[in-house]
Amino acid sequence: MQSVGDLHKAVKCHYMEGTVIVISISILFFPVVVTKMVTIYALNQETNQSSSSSLTAGMIQAKQEQQQYLLDSNVNMVKLLTDMVENRLHVASLLLEITSVDPAVQKTPFATSISKVYMGIPGNLDLQKRKIAQDILSKDKDFGSVYFTMPNGNIYMGEPYSHQKQLPGLNYADRDWYKGVTALNITYISAVFISASIHAPATAIAVPVYSIGAGNIRGSNTVSATPLSGYWVGILDLRSIDEILKKLNFAQNERILVVDDNGTVIVDSYDNNTQNKNTTIITGIKPIVQTKDFKNILNGNVASRIEVINGIKMFVMYEPFKVGTHTWGIVLTEPYYQLVHQ
Repeated sequence: MQSVGDLHKAVKCHYMEGTVIVISISILFFPVVVTKMVTIYALNQETNQSSSSSLTAGMIQAKQEQQQYLLDSNVNMVKLLTDMVENRLHVASLLLEITSVDPAVQKTPFATSISKVYMGIPGNLDLQKRKIAQDILSKDKDFGSVYFTMPNGNIYMGEPYSHQKQLPGLNYADRDWYKGVTALNITYISAVFISASIHAPATAIAVPVYSIGAGNIRGSNTVSATPLSGYWVGILDLRSIDEILKKLNFAQNERILVVDDNGTVIVDSYDNNTQNKNTTIITGIKPIVQTKDFKNILNGNVASRIEVINGIKMFVMYEPFKVGTHTWGIVLTEPYYQLVHQ
C-alpha cells in the first residue's frame, strides 16, 4: 500500500472556478488513535507462536514493529479517506446552496410544460437553469446529474437532459432525499441508493429553493413562510474518491469501502484492485456492515476487530463520520494471515 504521503499527493487539491471554492487538503500529522480491541494483542500472539526457536528476540520485536507500522498506516489511510469524503460532500452541498439563490434557479416559468413525454420539461426550455446545472456538472465530477423538482416531487428539469428523459417516472416523492428535505426544510443528504438517473450507487443532496429574494441559507428557518419553488437536487456517486482509490497500490484482497448507516456501499475499491483478479478469496463485506453489531460501531469511534467473512479470518477497521442526519463509515478489510505474515 502506498503511504499516506503518496495518498496526499494524489489528492492535493480540489478546486472549483466561477463561484470560487478552493479546497486544499494539507495533512501535517495524523495521530494514531485507534481502539485496537484484540487486534494488536492477537497479532503479537500469532507472531510469537509462529516464530521458530531460531528467531532471536530482536527479530521478533522487528516483526512486531513492522506489523504495528502496517496497522498505523491503515489507521491513517482510513482517517484521511474519511476527511476526504466529508469534504467532498460539504463542497457539493455548498455548491448547490450557492447556486440555489440564483434567480434563474428560483423561477419555474415553464412548469405548465411538464410532461411524462419528457419526464419534465422539454430539453429546449429553461435554458438558463440548464446552463447552471451544466456548470455544476463540469466543475464537480462527483455530480452525475442535477435536477430541479417541483414541491410535489415532480421533475421539472434535469441535466444531462439525456438522464432526464430516460427516467422511469415523473414523481419522486417516495425517495429518501425528498422525505428528508421536506421534513427538515434544510439541505438534506440522503442514504445511498441505486439512482434511476445514473444507474449506479449514489447519494442525493437536496436543497429547498424559495421565491426570488428569499435567500436560502444553510440551517435557516426564516424562509419557511416564503413560497417554495421546489428542490435543487444533485445526484453524486463520489467518483473522485473512486479515482483516488484506483491510484493506490492495494495488497491482494485488501479492500476499502464507503458505506452509509444501512450498510449500503457507494464506493468500493474491490473492483479497482487488479490483485483481486482470479483469486479464490471473496471478501463479502456486505453481510457484516448490515449487522446490528456494525451499526453499533458506526455510532462510536474508529475500531478494529477480527471478523470471519465467507470463512476467511479478516482484519476489519471502521471509521464512522456524520453525513447530515446519517452516520456513514469507511471500512477497510484485509485477510488476517496477510497482515500477520507481511
